[in-house]
Amino acid sequence: MKRALWSGLALLSSWSLTASAEQASSSVGPAPSRAVPSAALSAPPNVPQTAQPTTREVDRAKESFKAGAAAYAAGQYQAAIQALDAAYALAPLPAIAFSLAQAERRQYFVDRGPEHLLRSIALFRRYVAQLPSGGRRADALDALSQLEPLAAHVDSRANPATPQEGQGRSTRLMVISEAPGARIWIDGVELSASPLIREVTAGKHRVRVRAPGFLDSEREVEAVSGELIPISMPLAEQPSRLEVTAPDDAELYVDGAFVSLGGQRVVLQLPSGRHRVSVAENGHRLAVKNLDLARGGRQKVAFTLEPTTQRMTSHVLLIAGGAALVGGVALSVLAVQSEDAAQAFLEKSQTGNVSNAELVRYDADVTRRNRYRMMAGAGFGASLGLVVTSLFLHELDQPRPEDSSRAGFDVSALFGAGELGASVQGTF
Repeated sequence: MKRALWSGLALLSSWSLTASAEQASSSVGPAPSRAVPSAALSAPPNVPQTAQPTTREVDRAKESFKAGAAAYAAGQYQAAIQALDAAYALAPLPAIAFSLAQAERRQYFVDRGPEHLLRSIALFRRYVAQLPSGGRRADALDALSQLEPLAAHVDSRANPATPQEGQGRSTRLMVISEAPGARIWIDGVELSASPLIREVTAGKHRVRVRAPGFLDSEREVEAVSGELIPISMPLAEQPSRLEVTAPDDAELYVDGAFVSLGGQRVVLQLPSGRHRVSVAENGHRLAVKNLDLARGGRQKVAFTLEPTTQRMTSHVLLIAGGAALVGGVALSVLAVQSEDAAQAFLEKSQTGNVSNAELVRYDADVTRRNRYRMMAGAGFGASLGLVVTSLFLHELDQPRPEDSSRAGFDVSALFGAGELGASVQGTF
C-alpha cells in the first residue's frame, strides 16, 4: 500500500509538471496537442475521459491523497476511501485507483459490506486494464484471485459503492501534524494525537494543535457536508534559550557567526540541535564548546579564557625591553661620569703639570666612557627592538573563531655554502 501511495504522489507531480510545460508552450506559439502523461492511460469504456487537471486540482489531489495515506495507516479505511475518492475524482491515475481498491478491500474485511468488495474488484480490474505491464499489476491480479471467489457468494442485487452515492457519507475533519507528541483540540475539546480523523457537523470549527517544544497553532476550518477535509497543521519550533557568561571584552560566535559581545548572563535565542559556541578575545586562547540544545529548553554555559603564549611572550618582551632601557640609562649615567672625570683631567693638564698616575686614570676614564657608551647604545637598541616586537605580537594576537590550531614551534636546520643556521617558526 505504501509503495502505491508514493507512486501516486510521484505521478501527481509528473502530471503537474506536464501541465506547466504545456502552459508555457502555448504562451509562445501555436497551441500544441494536449499530451497525456504515460501514467494516465485510456480509461475503460465505462470511465469517461476527463480533461487534464489544473495545477490547483493537482495540489488538492495531493492533499487528499496524503490524507488517505494517513487514514489508511491509522486503520481508518472508511476515511481513507473518502479521501482517496476525492483525489481520484481530481486526478484519475492508475496508482490512485490501486490505493483506493486496497482501502475498499480492507473495509470489506472490517464490515463485510458487499459494496466494498464489488468496488474493490472493479477498481483492481480497472487498474489491470490501464496497465498492461509493470507497476503493481501482479499484486492487483493476486488480489483479484482472492476477491472474485468471494464475490460469487455476494447478493446479486448488491452494487459497487461509488463516490456518487454520497448522501450517506460522513462529514469528517482530518488533522495532521508532524510535530512529535502533538495533541489536537477541536472546538476547545482535546481529542487525540495526530493524525486525528473525526466526524463533525458541517460548518465552521476551531482546530488547535499543541506539542512540547513547539509553538501552538490554531485556525478556523469549515467542514463540508459529506466530505473529508484534510488539514495540515505544521508547528514552529520554540527557540532554545542559551545563557552565556564570558569576559566583557570577548566576542561570542555561534556556528562561526558573530552574535554578541561577552558579559554576565548574555541570553541567546537559538534553534534546537547541535551548535558550536566560540568565545574569542584578543590575547586569549579561543574557547569552544559544542552544545546540544533541546526544543524550548534552557541551558547555561560559562567560559574562562586563558592567555595565549603569544600574549605572554609579548609581556615578557615588554618587560625585557623596559629592563634594557633602564640598563641603557644607567650605563649612560656611568658614561657621563667617566666623561666628566676625563674632562677634569684635560682642564688640569692645561693649567699645570699632571702626574703619571693621573694620566693612567685619565686613560681608564676614557676607556670606561667608550665602553659605557657602546653598552648604553646596545641597551637602547635592544630596548627599542624588544618593545616594537612586543607591540607587534600584542596587536597581531587576534584569534579567529574558526581557528582551532594549537600553539607550537617548528625548528629546522639550514645549510648553505659556507653557512650553517636554523629556522624557527612559532604558532601561538
